[in-house]
Amino acid sequence: MEIVFLLAGLALISIGIAIIVVEVRARQGTTPILARVVGFSAGKGTNPNMSSFHPVAEYVGLNGHKYYVEGSVGSSSPLHAIGDTVTVLSDPHEPERTVLKSSLSFLLGAVLALMGLFCVAVFRATFQAGIYSVVMAAIVIGGLALKIRNAWRKPPLSWKDWQLYRKAMFSTRVFTDDSKDQIRWIDPLRAAAALETHRQANRFAVPVLFVLGIGLLLASYHFHEKTAAFLQISQSSPGLVVKLQEKDSSDGDTTYAAVVEYRDQRGENFDFVDSFSSKPPTYFAGQRVIVLYNPNDPDEAQIDRGLWNYWLTALLGIPGVSFVLCGLYSVRRRFRRLIPKT
Repeated sequence: MEIVFLLAGLALISIGIAIIVVEVRARQGTTPILARVVGFSAGKGTNPNMSSFHPVAEYVGLNGHKYYVEGSVGSSSPLHAIGDTVTVLSDPHEPERTVLKSSLSFLLGAVLALMGLFCVAVFRATFQAGIYSVVMAAIVIGGLALKIRNAWRKPPLSWKDWQLYRKAMFSTRVFTDDSKDQIRWIDPLRAAAALETHRQANRFAVPVLFVLGIGLLLASYHFHEKTAAFLQISQSSPGLVVKLQEKDSSDGDTTYAAVVEYRDQRGENFDFVDSFSSKPPTYFAGQRVIVLYNPNDPDEAQIDRGLWNYWLTALLGIPGVSFVLCGLYSVRRRFRRLIPKT
């Protein structure tokens, strides 16, 4: 089932890059204008059980007319307070082409792309081409293709219709005094209560994000240096997977690690249990591998995975970077709120 990690990873990377590209294109050819948050809307969603706060900012366009722009990105709690000064980016020739300037889209895209890279890294570290893996991959991909085919529109959309559909779904909405009644306004008291709850939670969440992120980055750096030092002194030798050893994980599931036998430069036989275990197993009994071992301590050995010898560095580093990015975004927003714009 390792193929699931690859498919999920590629999907997350594609979505993350797409979010960043759309945001960059939306900003091209625009002019910054100061605006003021006047309320929050429920966005374009129709599910009453999904609570999402979209900021609505009022501004005077380059043509002298008053407009209201609805943020395209919503959140479970307000990211602004009513009265906050924000910046909108407006097209001088198309007033309806206006976006609320925010780095949240870039952060969201980067985090999704990092999560995708993590999934791809897990796939690369665990996947071994074999009959079982190939068959399971074919079943998963075939099932996914069938789902997509069944969900596909019977009459395919034309390119023009697709552009209109994409614009209706993903673009920001701009209103005038005559059309602002179309905004699905959220009760200000409800928004204020949610904002206060969010601020109280942030007092603990932001330090926790930094502690977790920096801790993971330090651990990632430690394992990177440890791996680099081992690779510098290690020697290689052919190895053989003699059996699989069961390991019980914390969630009660059973994973399998390879028990590898190899011979050092003096001709003595040694064996070790691979530090990486998975289900289904990454290796199988009788498989030939390359072993890296410490000539001064042959019991210190591992399977040579090439670049993925640093898999633990990536495993800890990617979520560490994501946590730190989220923490920096929260701190940046807090400082920008304390420093009024002129």
